[in-house]
Amino acid sequence: MATITVPQVVPSPVEDAEALMKAFQGWGTDEQAVIYILAHRDAAQRKLIRLAYEEKYNERLTDRLESELSGDLQTAMGYWVLDPAERQAVIANAATKCIDEEYPVIVEIACANSPAELLEVKRAYHAIYKRSLEENVAAGATGNLRDLLVALVSTYRYDGDEVDGGLARSEAKIIQADVKNGVTADHGELIRVLGTRSRAQLGATFNCFRDEHGTTVTKALLHGSDPTGYARVLRTAARCIADTDKYFAKVLRSAMHKSGTDEESLLRVVVMHAEKDLRGIKDEFHKRASVALEQAIAKETSGDFKTFIMALVGTSQ
Repeated sequence: MATITVPQVVPSPVEDAEALMKAFQGWGTDEQAVIYILAHRDAAQRKLIRLAYEEKYNERLTDRLESELSGDLQTAMGYWVLDPAERQAVIANAATKCIDEEYPVIVEIACANSPAELLEVKRAYHAIYKRSLEENVAAGATGNLRDLLVALVSTYRYDGDEVDGGLARSEAKIIQADVKNGVTADHGELIRVLGTRSRAQLGATFNCFRDEHGTTVTKALLHGSDPTGYARVLRTAARCIADTDKYFAKVLRSAMHKSGTDEESLLRVVVMHAEKDLRGIKDEFHKRASVALEQAIAKETSGDFKTFIMALVGTSQ
């Protein structure tokens, strides 16, 4: 479930556009006014505001926000005002520039979205960059990493609940062989399994693996030997597919580690999920961290960025 709150009665898009222009004018930007408006409008409403603003002032709202805001607030708000598919396309494109480090972003977009949502992201990517997401992922990665990521972003998984128990047992053995053989394994079969099977089928396969070997797939990969780091990518994909809420709760916990706050990961998860499933992620975070997500964010952030992120996260019910 979403966490943003939208008033039952909101001004017209033109009125919101006028209020934003007023916030931009004067000696300094009224960031609080900008947050008050945009953090409490859903995607459809924000799109109408963008159109109304451009028509009235002959400039793009995204460009004006970029010039008026700064730092993490600028980045987060820049993502937020985009349509959800466009936002993920932009985030994915940035990740392809340094994919060896940013591969989790590609995995998240490929594995956390429904097949229809992933297709919309790829359509948006194509429209914005005049190249396919698959093309840029393939150009940015090499070896097994490229094979896996291209498979993940290329798939259109079955989205139903039906599973084949026999297939799950046989493919659990394929995963075990890959884990056992480490870097000497033929990863093609494992990539095929992770890159084509439905979420429900993979869940059944992971359960068979656990029942047979007494450990989870992700833990087995953790203890395998893989100097290339490819096992980390496999673990990321498996965790994201197996339990999306748990996966993103862990990303948020890591982002607010005692060694320092990773604002980029924090804002990415919040902005991408506030209108979708952030409530479930919040519940999982609280279960794992024994503290509410909004309390953790309040402690680790400050200023207008804190105000904006807190507005998207909402309060616990």
